[in-house]
Parts: sequence; structure tokens; C-alpha cells
Amino acid sequence: MDVRLEERYLKINKIYSIIVGMWPNQKRKTIPRIFVELIAILAHLTQGGNMVLFFSLTLAMDQIPFLIAAILLMIKYNNFIINEQKFKELFVSILNDWQKKKTHEEEMILEKYADKSLFFILIYVVNAYFCTVLFLILPLTPILLDIFIPLNESRPRVQMYPAYYYIENEADYYYPILIFSIVSLLTAMCVYIATDTTLVYVVQHACGLLTLAGYRFRNSLNDLYSMRKDSKMDEKIYRRMCYAIKTHKRALAYLTKIEDFYSMNIFAQVGASILCLTVTLMKIATIKWSMETNQYYGFVIAQVVHIFFLTAQGQFVIDSHDNVYRDMYEPYWYNVQYKIQAMFVLILRRNLNPPLLTAGGLMQLNLNTFAQDNAEI
Repeated sequence: MDVRLEERYLKINKIYSIIVGMWPNQKRKTIPRIFVELIAILAHLTQGGNMVLFFSLTLAMDQIPFLIAAILLMIKYNNFIINEQKFKELFVSILNDWQKKKTHEEEMILEKYADKSLFFILIYVVNAYFCTVLFLILPLTPILLDIFIPLNESRPRVQMYPAYYYIENEADYYYPILIFSIVSLLTAMCVYIATDTTLVYVVQHACGLLTLAGYRFRNSLNDLYSMRKDSKMDEKIYRRMCYAIKTHKRALAYLTKIEDFYSMNIFAQVGASILCLTVTLMKIATIKWSMETNQYYGFVIAQVVHIFFLTAQGQFVIDSHDNVYRDMYEPYWYNVQYKIQAMFVLILRRNLNPPLLTAGGLMQLNLNTFAQDNAEI
């Protein structure tokens, strides 16, 4: 991987991907992968055991959001492991696109979208840390208060999330349980950041390729009125058009790879996230304010941001594709020879069917979908 690309744009993604054993060029992946899978399995066993042994509607409303979050972790993480080769191809394509010879203006287009992806990644990471802190506050508050503002007796200890640990007296093992809960939370945070920031970056790169194609279409006719109209000028325009078409085809092929890699994964994520958000809002509506409600408010924020980031990626693709269509239509393509006009018409016709990112082919990812999902909730 290009060092400049890694250090400037992929540093955050690389750090968290290495922690959980997901980085394409990482040599030692086995240990972090075993660790993440073990933590996820234990989280499922403890939460599932709590649901089975002490089932009630109240407990289900408490447990389901956390259980779904653990299920989403497994879906996200194992999708990357199972489709590791496809994931690597996405990054190799990015590297190849950056290494191709380009003009300064074309370099700036790719850098613009890389900067845009970095901006959204930073927002996602800040939100992830904010929600993580809200979860940590609940169990740590009584411990810290006992240290700095002690009472005659210790304050009641609380768990970070409802779970059953298959031991007779959990109070005697509170601190080992707390440590496991913190490790589980931090592991989930790292997996979510690593997987979702990767989606943001590859989609923004695809948008950059579409914009690059639009730029080349728009500038393919630059010499139409600055040179004498002859066969050499037509040949030059024709070569530029072919170059722009290749860029456009590469962008569409890259989007197809993204759709192939993420489609079913996103379908499961969006469905589970909507269910999780619905149950969490029902829980908030039925309880009075306390320290525990802060945890649920944080959970709602995390889920809304998560759904938004998933659906917004498709909107970015739609907007970039619409810009390509305008860039193609603006030049005076109808004043060139018929062979080149036919190429423009064919490409314009192709762009009437825009590339779409979907959730399993059943739901388009765009802001309209995000608004509808939240309205239904």
C-alpha cells in the first residue's frame, strides 16, 4: 500500500483494522481474529443465557438492543473475513487508481474525495467514543464516588449491560465481570470503526472516480473551437473520449465490487439496526430518567448515526453520478463528427440507469430511505 496514501488518508482505518486483524497487508491476523471471535461468542452466550433463563418482556426490552449489537458485530466482522480477497481487491484498486498518471487537476479531484472521507470518518470515530464513554460511566460512577466521596457503605454496583455469567454469586466476581464488559465494549467499538470507516472510504473513492470521469468528459472537447477543425482535432477528441469512457467504466466496475461485497451485509445491518432502534426507543418511553437512561440515549445516538452512515453512502453515489451526467451534457458534443456524437449519446443513455448501492438488492441506500425508516419508527 502506498505510504503517502496510508499516512494521510487511511491512518485511522489502518490502526483499528490492525487491532482486529482486518488490514489487507497485515501479516499477523490469527491472534486478533481469535480474540475478537472469542469475545463475540462469550458476549452472545452471556446475553443469550440471560434471555433464556430469566425471560420476561421487561428483560427482553433491556436485552435485545445489546444482543443485536453483538449480532451486528459478528455480521460485520465475519463478512470481512469470509470475503477477505474481495476486500483486498477493493484496496488494490484504490492503490492502482492513485498510482495512475494524472494531471494536477485530476489529482486534486481524488484528494478532494479522500479528504471528504476522512472528515466523515472523524465524525464517526468521535461519535463512537462518545457513546463508549456513556456506557463506561454507568458501572464506573459508583466505584469512583466510593473513592472520592465515600459513604458509610459501598454504593450498589451495576453491570454495563444485562448478562448472565453462569456463576452462583456474581457480586463476588464483579471486577472480573466489569473488566470483561469493558473489553467487550472496546472490542465492539474497534470492529465497528474498522468496518464502517472502510465503507465510507471505498464509497468516497468510487465517487471520486465518477467525478474524475465527468471531468474528463467535460474537458474532452476543450479544443473544439481553439483549433482548426480537421481530422487531427477529431482524432484528439476521440482519444480523450475513449479515455473518459474507460474511467467511467472503471468507476462503475468499482461500484459493482462494493455492491457485491457489502450488499447482503448492509441488508442485515439495516434491518437489525432498525429493530434495535425501535426497541431502544420503546424502552426510553417506558422508564423515568436515571443514570441508566443516559446509556440508552447514547445507544439511540449511536444507532441513528450508524443507520445514517450506511444509507448516506448510496446518496453520495447518486449525487456523483448526477454530476457526471451534467458534465457530459454541458459540452457542445452535438457539434463534433457523428462518430463522437454517437459515443456521447450511448454514454448519456447508459447514465439514465444510475449505479445504486442497495441493501440486498431490496432497498436502495439513500437519504430518502433513511428518512422513511426513521418516520416508520
